[in-house]
Amino acid sequence: MSTIAEGRVESSQMLHNEIGIKPLTGLIGAEISGVDMTKAPDQKMVEHIDRLLRKHKVLVFRNQFSIGPSELAKFAEGFGTPETAQHPELPNYPGVPAVKVITKDGTEYGGGDTWHTDGATRENTRWLSFLQAVDIPPYGRDTLFADMEAVFDGFSPTMQEFLSGLTALHSWGQQKPDAPPVPHPLVMKNPVTGRRALYANRGYTRSIVGLNQQESDYLLEYMFRRAYTPEYQLRVVWQPGSITVWDNQITQHYVLQDVRYNRTLHRVMVVTD
Repeated sequence: MSTIAEGRVESSQMLHNEIGIKPLTGLIGAEISGVDMTKAPDQKMVEHIDRLLRKHKVLVFRNQFSIGPSELAKFAEGFGTPETAQHPELPNYPGVPAVKVITKDGTEYGGGDTWHTDGATRENTRWLSFLQAVDIPPYGRDTLFADMEAVFDGFSPTMQEFLSGLTALHSWGQQKPDAPPVPHPLVMKNPVTGRRALYANRGYTRSIVGLNQQESDYLLEYMFRRAYTPEYQLRVVWQPGSITVWDNQITQHYVLQDVRYNRTLHRVMVVTD
């Protein structure tokens, strides 16, 4: 049985080693050591990492140098069903359709991304993302994450009650202009922890059902900006051999465009329900 003590997890049943946990901020993110991601996770490992995700929301695994696209997909598949459909912008890795290749042109510089949540345009919101550094600059092009449970906790009780009864529409925008919008509750409640998270992001959330457009735009703009609060954020510094895993229902993220570099990463998304 695993025990958590003094900021680390010890287990003799999970891969026969010690899993280290190093929190990265007071609210969100942890660096995890002692996990061999070349092997498909057993059920105990899946349950344990799931608990860590509920607590820390974003997990960073370093020194995973032996992971290829097939191993990344196999490890991710232990947590849910991978998305293998063709993405409108990201090509599949040849022979491994669960792996999407993210390549950013080195000419992009300054303000190139938008705060967003992977999976917001799908019917199911319970998506985990597994993102592996393949070719990254020696510094820069970090990824920022926002803790959307902390964002919701920061609202007044009156605002929390008001938001909890609303539904928002999400769509692909120019990526899939003909795709119909998808409704999701504006506030998501975790069935295990009971915590609630704001589910609205600038990249894909278009309007709030039941409000006129002006009311919707004003309210959404206020909520979008809450993710900019530094206390709610984590900054993941990419290194060779890094794999970052996060829960999209309780986070959103933003990629900095501060260095001109042809940056390449591999991503697998799995739905956990």
